[in-house]
Amino acid sequence: MDYLREERERGITIQSAAITFGWRDHQVHLIDTPGHVDFTVEVERAVRVLDGAVAVIDAVAGVQAQTMTVWRQTEHYQIPRVVFINKMDREGASWKRSVEDIETKLQIQPLVLIIPEAIKPKEGQYTASELQQWLDVVSMERVCFDTDADKTGATVRRHKLTSTDKAYGRASQARVQLVEALAELDSTIVDAFLAADGDHMQVSIEDLQAAIRRVTLNAQAVPVLMGASFRNVGVQPLLDAVIDYLPAPSERPMPPELQTSDNKDQLVAFAFKVIANEMRGPMVFVRVYAGTLDARSTLVNGTQGGVRERATKLLQMYADVPEEIPRIGCGHIGVVLGLKNTRTGDTLLHPHHRSLKSALGLQLHGIKVPPPVFFCAVEADSPQDEQALADALCSLMLEDPSLHVSYNQETGQTLLSGMGELHLEVIRGRLQDMGVRASFGDMRVSFRETPSQASTAHFDYAKEIAGRPAQAGLNVSVEPGEEDNDSNSVDVSMPAELVPKSNSEAAVSPLMYREIHDAIRDGIHAALLSGPLLGFPLVRTHVQVTNIDFYSRTLSTPTAFRACAVQAMQKALAESSAALLEPLARLRIECPAKSVGAVLSDLNGVRRGRVVSLDDQDAGNGKSLVAEVNLSTMIGYSSALRSLTAGAGTFSMEVVGFGPVPRQQQEQIIKEGRGYY
Repeated sequence: MDYLREERERGITIQSAAITFGWRDHQVHLIDTPGHVDFTVEVERAVRVLDGAVAVIDAVAGVQAQTMTVWRQTEHYQIPRVVFINKMDREGASWKRSVEDIETKLQIQPLVLIIPEAIKPKEGQYTASELQQWLDVVSMERVCFDTDADKTGATVRRHKLTSTDKAYGRASQARVQLVEALAELDSTIVDAFLAADGDHMQVSIEDLQAAIRRVTLNAQAVPVLMGASFRNVGVQPLLDAVIDYLPAPSERPMPPELQTSDNKDQLVAFAFKVIANEMRGPMVFVRVYAGTLDARSTLVNGTQGGVRERATKLLQMYADVPEEIPRIGCGHIGVVLGLKNTRTGDTLLHPHHRSLKSALGLQLHGIKVPPPVFFCAVEADSPQDEQALADALCSLMLEDPSLHVSYNQETGQTLLSGMGELHLEVIRGRLQDMGVRASFGDMRVSFRETPSQASTAHFDYAKEIAGRPAQAGLNVSVEPGEEDNDSNSVDVSMPAELVPKSNSEAAVSPLMYREIHDAIRDGIHAALLSGPLLGFPLVRTHVQVTNIDFYSRTLSTPTAFRACAVQAMQKALAESSAALLEPLARLRIECPAKSVGAVLSDLNGVRRGRVVSLDDQDAGNGKSLVAEVNLSTMIGYSSALRSLTAGAGTFSMEVVGFGPVPRQQQEQIIKEGRGYY
């Protein structure tokens, strides 16, 4: 399913891809998502529309840090899950260690449903013949994958185990453990066990499957299967588990916005992904939550102010291969062509949806996009390439909400901001694939700014806007917010009514009153995007707006108040003694024991890190290290770690917050950022 050049060269998933297929008279929509933390927004928007998830775990590495990050994302949306332990054909594979990881690291009860028939005294590589024989604990059958006769793995044979079979003992022991684990979570299976005279082997397959399904849907436990997908071993039992234990769309709760609505018969669709296709235009991936989406129908975008769009074609995707379809039914996923104003996170409605009668329309909860933490400058190689670069960046931002493009007025540079080094490296490769000739600057960390003292400013705005005179005034107070909260708060104290200073006009209408209030808030938030030191976004800032001067309905327009709020904020921030904050990251390193000294020395010295824990790896042949570091010191760490560990070390990183920059270092950063020393 990985079809981008960058994905195939790097051997990782970068962009989520969808494919639809049938299995056991069911239609399944599969979305393959990345695992790397730099592409977490791809996971976030896919999980947002899923009914169930399959977590794939490396049988050698076990549960990794990035696995835990994605697991938390599925927990946030209460998604039932199945686990597949993959790569059982690799040297060092250990399904038992992986099951222990699931219980200890993911904090959930694993239910092992299938085990290899071959017995390994310790971690080791399963041979091709050993991978052909598996034991199904639920049905008490031997599952045979004949990969010799059929390399595709499509040939699967099942044979009932008997008490005389040499593998019966292992299978029965695993079944006892499964029934006992279920009995601790589900009272119904206890009744079935007692009805079978306390014999674990006599509990029916139907009772077992029903109990597994109940605890899976309630997120009390997770079914665990295993195999080697490269050899197509274990895939069929996994697909059976998806059908048997994960919910259908009708079994999942409706979004909260629809649970209290009586509009469940009219179309409500959620746009969770957009691809900018050169030939077809924007390709909008949607999940239909209510009604049916028909081709060539008119839609209303409830998120974009009620703008009307027309769905010219509907597609069903097989990775990058489309198939035209006449409609997308409730609970299904598809692609809509012809939508020019729809973005990721928008809600699409039937043009006569009942919610449109009294407001802009129903809006489903959007997708949370984390702020970027790395940036670099990008510049077209020649004036003739500037437009191509601008168009390509617009297309990439349409596809990727976590990518930000800004222009630094002081340096005249176009800045590209993303989630990490790999993210921006991939964007550079995508631009090259688009034929854009551009040069990139050094990778830098995206800092934040915050006021260190309270300040107040009054500003009177008196200029022409679009050839018409405009005048407005207001007071802005800025003060530091809470240190453990990186968000901002804005309080606009509007008078009970706005009466013109000339007293020649009546107070403004309720509609204009609201427009002025919203314009002031918009101006404040716009000013918070660019701090006074280096133009980084502000955090931990509390803003209070008072003493609003309203002159007349023709002079004091919402546009005038928005411009006034921006300049009043800039004036107040200039006097707030702003300070820089740098991103802090939690670093997890796995390396050979002999390399720990060099890694620790580098962390404590060059990286200015603080080691939180140092433990033996579960496999016993290495060390697992957790540290807190300043993200600015981690640029290029991938190459450094390879050098320190002779290529045997791996690491993952997650941004956990922001911390103050020492005064001397802050002065140096400001000098470098402003281009003088």
